[in-house]
Amino acid sequence: MAIRITVVGGANTDIIGFPEGGYLPRDSNPGHVRTSAGGVGRNIAENLARLGVSVRLVTAFGSDETSAHLRGQCEALGIDTGFSVVVDDVPGSRYLAILDTGGDLAAAVNDMRALDALVPAALDPAAFQRSDAVVLDTNVPSETIERAAALAGSSPLVLDPVSVPKALRAGAVLGRLRAVKANLQEAEALARVTGVEAATERLLAAGVGWVLVTRGPDGVQCASAEESFTLPAPRVRVTNATGAGDAFTAGIAYSIASGLTLREAALLAGALSAITLESEHAVSPELSLSAAHTRMETMAE
Repeated sequence: MAIRITVVGGANTDIIGFPEGGYLPRDSNPGHVRTSAGGVGRNIAENLARLGVSVRLVTAFGSDETSAHLRGQCEALGIDTGFSVVVDDVPGSRYLAILDTGGDLAAAVNDMRALDALVPAALDPAAFQRSDAVVLDTNVPSETIERAAALAGSSPLVLDPVSVPKALRAGAVLGRLRAVKANLQEAEALARVTGVEAATERLLAAGVGWVLVTRGPDGVQCASAEESFTLPAPRVRVTNATGAGDAFTAGIAYSIASGLTLREAALLAGALSAITLESEHAVSPELSLSAAHTRMETMAE
């Protein structure tokens, strides 16, 4: 029987600019622009679908043609959007970003007004039934995060805090989390302390089962009540950093639903992230469970 995971979070259209040559701020940069499906929750859902998971995506779509296309793309990938809502007279969520020559974010604007409609009353309890894990991203209102955590029941919860300002929306559910994946700034915001060790300890004390703090070239700090270790960053040729964190979160959710250990989960998530970093897409079309296992073997050499 396939693993079943419910994802609650954002779905949007990504418009990404790739400059050619050196990136020049406050100027028009020659390059190319790619439009694709995106959003933290949606990206996590697609990664999970590519791993063979049966995925439900609970999000809010706008009423425009772009949103209809985005929803169609999700369904074509095998992602169930039947529990999502459609908001009248509001455009679909959009994320506009420009990358620097190293593939990292130089500037971005997001228009996520449609997600304001994903209020607690919009959540259908049936979306959470028989879920092997539930993933939450903080693009949705804090009240919705709390309601989703309650509806998840005994299903393990995985949190992606998305950004520093939005991370605080998850404060009320920390004690319910089986795992949180965050960068250092997000972890510090969640824990309300500075420093990776202090933030990790505070989150574990708050009741989080696994804490995984991604630190770019410095690797990933992983901790639970039983162990703490750092995994080095994999060697990659970065094309686009957008979506790498979402792939990592998907790997953690998949691992929890599969009964893997923290170390096994971190290794799998790191492999998924590495594959994604080398793709122009927020979710690599090359991503699969077999590709992840092959990458893990390469990383171990």
